[in-house]
Amino acid sequence: MGEKAKVKETVRLFEKIWQLPSFQGILGIMGIEVLFFSSLATIFKMMNGLAAEPLWTLILYVIVLGIPTFLGTGVMYLILASKGSPLDARRTAGSVMFGNLIWFVMGIIGVVVDSIMAIQFYEIRFWMMGASLGFLMYSFLVNALSDHGEMRNFIGTSIPLIFWLTSEFILSPLDPAVPELSMYWYISLPIIVTISILAVHYIYRSVSIPFERDLGISGPKLLQAFGYDYLAGDPIPIDTILTKISTQQDVPMEIIVFRDVNDQSKLLACGVIQYIHPGPFRDVGSSDLPSVIMEHIMEKHRIPSFVMHGTCTHQQNLTSKDDYSKVLDEIDRLIEETSVFTEMSGPHWTDGGKFKVWTMFVGRDVLTITTSAPEFTDDIALEVGYDAANMIRKRIPEIQGTAIVDAHNCINDDAVSVVPGDPAAKEFVGTVSSAVFSTLNEPRTPVEMGIFQIFPEDINPKEGIGPGGVTAIALKYDNQKFALVAIDGNNMEPGFREQVISILRAQGYDSAEIVTTDTHVVNAISLSSRGYPPVGRNKPQEILEHIIVASVKARESMRPVEVGLGFGKVNNLNTLGEQGFDVLTQDIAEAAGIAKRVGIRVGIGSLLAAFLLAFLL
Repeated sequence: MGEKAKVKETVRLFEKIWQLPSFQGILGIMGIEVLFFSSLATIFKMMNGLAAEPLWTLILYVIVLGIPTFLGTGVMYLILASKGSPLDARRTAGSVMFGNLIWFVMGIIGVVVDSIMAIQFYEIRFWMMGASLGFLMYSFLVNALSDHGEMRNFIGTSIPLIFWLTSEFILSPLDPAVPELSMYWYISLPIIVTISILAVHYIYRSVSIPFERDLGISGPKLLQAFGYDYLAGDPIPIDTILTKISTQQDVPMEIIVFRDVNDQSKLLACGVIQYIHPGPFRDVGSSDLPSVIMEHIMEKHRIPSFVMHGTCTHQQNLTSKDDYSKVLDEIDRLIEETSVFTEMSGPHWTDGGKFKVWTMFVGRDVLTITTSAPEFTDDIALEVGYDAANMIRKRIPEIQGTAIVDAHNCINDDAVSVVPGDPAAKEFVGTVSSAVFSTLNEPRTPVEMGIFQIFPEDINPKEGIGPGGVTAIALKYDNQKFALVAIDGNNMEPGFREQVISILRAQGYDSAEIVTTDTHVVNAISLSSRGYPPVGRNKPQEILEHIIVASVKARESMRPVEVGLGFGKVNNLNTLGEQGFDVLTQDIAEAAGIAKRVGIRVGIGSLLAAFLLAFLL
């Protein structure tokens, strides 16, 4: 399994652990645990004749197990509660729910052994072993989310054990069927609990080593920060940590603008080629940047806009939203300063094998849109895009500005990014530059443009479409109609692009392309195999219907326009960079492996230590 796959597997495991029922549901499950295991214990006591009054025995077991379960959980939450923390009452109870299952199963094993041997010796020792393992589970889960230090966390997670000991001490004399504490419990149990504390500390300390070694950050703090975002909807803690390991980069910013042919001061629409990667996930970093750009342009310039994914990878993720103002200011500058022209050449289609390219020439600039469909591709590195642009200018000196768009419209679980040094990178550069060279001298003609946007209420980010919705751009040039559909999503289900193009041609367009923004607001909110649903996987029919409506409305709104390409740069952006992404990814994968190995060893060691101490003392 590759490093990125290990990271996705780790995130999915985190999601599954904390994908809890409602608070009321958890309380119900805890109640069922108490009643079920109390009933089992009572039944076995009846079988060996110890429960002279079964109802009384059942009541006592329910009290002995119920007080630490419910009252203990409540007090534990009061100790660990913190405003805004992901460790709310529901997740505190969830931690106890998981730990109690281990605890109660161990206790019932002791009940069964005593029943078989017709003695009363093993039960209380297995309850003690179970209590220590339950405490270990509480502590492990709580330390992942709590704002407090380890000592306060361990005090909080010990409360259910203290309540259990108190209940046992008071109630066991009332019925011989309820086991009494062993003679030296006050020695063995504290030692067992101390071993559990050391075990949890050792696991977290071991997991933190890769992050401290390579990045100078705390692994547990990173896990807690992820919990803040994923569970409490607060991205600030993880943004803060990522900014500590950020790399400053200068990133291109490019636009295509459309103005009224009869009044250049009248701006009609704008497209943004975004080389800042919209990641890493949910609302962290620059994940929502495409829709933020669209909202900004609408608010400030009162025009519809669309965003296309430039060549970039997670190395170009912003570490926080603090740099958004720089990005938006540069877009505003380009909108105001970009020159427009009455004629345009293209879009022209070139099939270069793995990569297919649309080329569009405006003035002395060119816009390229590249797709690998039906073959699969993830991101294309910024450096590969630079190489393609440089090759174009080398082969065609009269070309000044070159915009490189990655359509980002066909993916599966085996897709990989195109990075420098890969054979695919060389092929990409050659195909794009050849496409520009071969279509350079095509005639230029006046152009008409129409645009229409739909923000679906029936499809949400969990189903694959972000706040930017669906935008259709209709172009008419040289008696040809071309439809460009831009969707605020992360890549596309195989075959869906071809479905869209077929439908658009049936609607009267001569050619069409569909692109996605690569927004990562759809990432890490669903349990799909890639951690997000590509466009077209969920509700494909509804998406197609929105595309049809948008494309028809866009065609109906076509008017003569002037068009221009604008080229700029945003300097000194705090990005993940190579260290922040590649090293972080490696460290997460390494830490996941450490957690698995150390967790198994420590868990077995704690169980053996608890067994020996419970039976020797």
